[in-house]
Formats: sequence, C-alpha cells, structure tokens
Amino acid sequence: RRKMIKNNNKGFTLIELLVVVLIIGILAAMAMPAYFKAVERSRTAEADTLIGTVVNAQQRYKMKTGNYTTSWSALDVAPANAAEQATYCTKLTKENQKNCAVSTAAATVGNGFMMTLIGTKTATGNTSGVTAQRVGNGQYSYIIYKKYDDPAQAQCEGTTTDDKELCADYKGVDTYADPAYASEDIKA
Repeated sequence: RRKMIKNNNKGFTLIELLVVVLIIGILAAMAMPAYFKAVERSRTAEADTLIGTVVNAQQRYKMKTGNYTTSWSALDVAPANAAEQATYCTKLTKENQKNCAVSTAAATVGNGFMMTLIGTKTATGNTSGVTAQRVGNGQYSYIIYKKYDDPAQAQCEGTTTDDKELCADYKGVDTYADPAYASEDIKA
C-alpha cells in the first residue's frame, strides 16, 4: 500500500496580509511621535552642553580681558570653522557657515542650532549671555539660553504647544511656565 502524502499549499489570504499591514501601520503611527520627541530631547541636551561650554569659556575670557566677547574665534573652545562673528550655526558646512549670521533662513540649511554670543556692552547696559535657537527641519523652534553671570539658570522658551512641552521636559517640570527672563533680555 502506498501512503498518499497530502500537499498543503495553504498560505495567507489577501485579507490576512492586509490586516497585518494595518496593525503594523497603527503601531508605527503611535510610536513615531514618541520617537521624534526623544530625538528632540537629545538635541536639547546637545544644546545645553554647548551652552555650558560657551558659558565656561566666556567666564575664562572675562578673567583675562575684563569683558565677554562676541567673537567665536576669541574663545578657547571655538569650533574649527567659526568666524569673527557672534553667530555660529551647528550642523552647517563650512561654505554655508558664513551665511549663518545673515538670517534664520540661511541657517535652516542644517538641522541644529543658531548659537549667538552676546557680549558686554556697558554703554547699553545689556545682560550678557548665549542663546541657542533651534533651526532647521522639523516641528520645533524653541530657544535655550543662559546668562553668563547666572549659568545655573538655563531658560527654555517655546511658542508652539510642542515647544512648550519640550521646554517643560528640559526644565524637569510637568507644565510649561514662562521663563524667569525672556530671550530678548539678553541683548546686544
């Protein structure tokens, strides 16, 4: 007697495949906003580190000269392609760097921060500090800043709901509160 082997060619139906693809799509749609927010949190940490480095360098510069500088190249932590200007954009090529100070639009070529040094000008009675404005692609446009004479008081200023939520995370609080001082208070 010969035993017959049944050939089972049963596979997935089109409906079953569509259901699986739909479930994967729903899960991805739920995970993407959390992913983008996590990426932006890492960018705020990057900006905070850069600002802290600049504040320390400015304090060393002031001990030597008596004033804060508005030139990146005067600092001992100046980026390699920094120029004799107060504004430096992270994530830009050397060719695009010269356009950074021209306008915010020029800085959007990259996906980083427009960092601006505000130096001491006693004639205007300004408050010296450094600002890091988020520029580039994406949904965020917040500003992180510190005064040189009060480096412990980092501020985060947001305009949109997403910015304010991110600033609250940056400050380690549940709800966004207006900063103790505005980015306009740090002026040239």
